[in-house]
Formats: sequence, structure tokens, C-alpha cells
Amino acid sequence: MDQVDQLVEECKSGNRQAQMDIYRQYYKPMYNTCLRMVSVSADAEDIMQNSFIDAFRSIKSYRGKSPFYYWLRRIVINNAMDHLKNRNPDMFLTDTLPEIPETGDDAEDGSVELQVNAVKNAMDQLHNDYRVILSLYLFEGMDQEEIGDILKLNPGNVRTRLSRARQALISLLSDYSRRSPADRNF
Repeated sequence: MDQVDQLVEECKSGNRQAQMDIYRQYYKPMYNTCLRMVSVSADAEDIMQNSFIDAFRSIKSYRGKSPFYYWLRRIVINNAMDHLKNRNPDMFLTDTLPEIPETGDDAEDGSVELQVNAVKNAMDQLHNDYRVILSLYLFEGMDQEEIGDILKLNPGNVRTRLSRARQALISLLSDYSRRSPADRNF
């Protein structure tokens, strides 16, 4: 039994120190997951805190079929999705998203080097649907089937939204890279 499994077992017995140890080990990646999805630091902090509370309340349901990190991350993602849905109830009810024109500049896109802040700012400018799907795919490493399960979309819709999200991000970053350094802000 590894250290995390031991801590989980202790949490199941109500050990508060084990809960703190798990919190310390996972709070940063869980906060980052929240922040990438909701883009507001205070909201991400609240979601993360509530997710840990939910996890500790339901830890007895954790069966160890997947690593604890993935079980906890799923709780965090579900809470972030609930937050986004509550903020904008119609957000995930439609299969139609704003159309992004095709640019055909894929060769140029690969050669553009941008700063991390520019990418983060561009992600923040994306429509919530786009930001969420890109975050799950690029940063959380989820495959299209997992994303479909979370967002309750069929595989074709996941592929379409992912493609549109990429195109929107590329468009924002291309516009950014064409600006003079003095004008580079979103």
C-alpha cells in the first residue's frame, strides 16, 4: 500500500491529520484545474475548497479502482461544471456555438512563439464552452470519450467543439502575435 492509499484509509476512519496531508498534497493541482475552467481565482478557490469537503464526506465510496488523484479530480471538475452551469444555465444546453471562420494559416500558427501569459489570457477570452473543453483536453489530459461523459455530449459534438475551440484559440493568438509589442494585451 502506497502513502496515498494509506492516507485514504486513514481518512475513511475520520483521521483529520490524514485529511490535511491529502489536502496539502493535492490542493495546488486541484486549484489549477478549477482556475483553468472558471478563470476567476476566487471562484476557483471556493470550488476547490468545496470539492475537498465533498471528497472527504464521500471518501468511503472511493474503491481504489483508479488512482485517488483521478477520483478527486473528477469531483473538482464536476463542481466546476456545476458552478459554470449555475452562472449561465443555458451554457451547455445548446449544440450551437459561435462560428469561427477558417483561416487556413496553419503553417504560420506552428511557428508563432508566444509567452505563457499570452496563452493564459487568450484562454480567458474564449467562450466558456471552448475554455472548458480545451482545459479538459489539453491540461487535464482527458480523451474525447471522457470529455463527452463529463459534458454529456456525443463523440461527434466533442470533436466539433474541440476543433472550434482550437481554432478560436489559434485565432486569438495569431491576432496577438501580429500586434506590436506595445499593443499586446487582451
